[in-house]
Amino acid sequence: MLRLRNIRYVSLPKIWNIFRLHAFYRKAKRSNLGSIVPPPNFASYEPTNICNLACEMCPSGKGLLKRPRGTADMDLYRKFITENCKTLTNIMLHFQGEPLMCQQLGEMIAFARENRIHTMFSTNGQLLAQSIDLIRDARPDHIIVSLDGLTDETYTKYRVGGKVQNVFDGLEKLSQLPTKERPYIELQFLVFSHNEHEIPELQKLKKKYRIDKITLKSAQIYDESQIDFLPENQEYSRYNISNGKVKLKKKAENHCKRLIFGTVVCFDGRVVPCCFDKDAEHEFGNISNQSLAEIRNSEKFRNFVKQVFTQRNGIEICNNCTE
Repeated sequence: MLRLRNIRYVSLPKIWNIFRLHAFYRKAKRSNLGSIVPPPNFASYEPTNICNLACEMCPSGKGLLKRPRGTADMDLYRKFITENCKTLTNIMLHFQGEPLMCQQLGEMIAFARENRIHTMFSTNGQLLAQSIDLIRDARPDHIIVSLDGLTDETYTKYRVGGKVQNVFDGLEKLSQLPTKERPYIELQFLVFSHNEHEIPELQKLKKKYRIDKITLKSAQIYDESQIDFLPENQEYSRYNISNGKVKLKKKAENHCKRLIFGTVVCFDGRVVPCCFDKDAEHEFGNISNQSLAEIRNSEKFRNFVKQVFTQRNGIEICNNCTE
């Protein structure tokens, strides 16, 4: 069903651009950055970095973000979409913050769809039920709903300030939408030590709320003080623990597809490499005064790509990445 929905977003220029991206990626792995960097085929655009929860391990919710708080400017967003619609196949309207707290979210979704770009956003679900009219009218293609516990006891252990019933109410509202108006619904479950025992119950929710997909996601932690959050079942953890020290199971190799095929734009137009750069420490430029093509072919961007493809472990944000 999801693939059939996506057909309307396919075009020959987009297909050709994906071939160009693959070619550039292969050359970059051979330390050849001589050619022009093609435009990305997907983007994450931040509607807002303001959130209604104070989730553990989340710098936005905990008030630890170093960059300013705000919401996206629609004129700047329209400029970005208009300039890149011929090559963008997918736009993810989330980065930091809760997208449903942005009053322009419906307009952002609708404008991207008008320009034949697949739309999706990720939400903590607290505002889903009261946003059902926005969803019905704007028609996003894909919604990721985070549900990291099935009772208030397990849910609020991480989603501080939230109520699990609000998420259930939102899922119920989504399930009642007619098939033609209902987006593809993905339920995302961050696996922790306090909720891993609830995983078998998720299949019941899938049937009850007409959920299309359930994703079990490993949690990201920042230091050893958060080890207790990691699940006992190693299948659901991205880390190995030895002598009280945490280390990624997967070694970061000297390449990164997301950096080449995608881009991340902060609410104020700053372009950063990926979702791990939450404080925009590696800002490449700003779409308010440059095109994305100019930014991706700038010396700053190309030097960053070169470092990722030669000495990735020297970049701090890469050291918690599973790609």
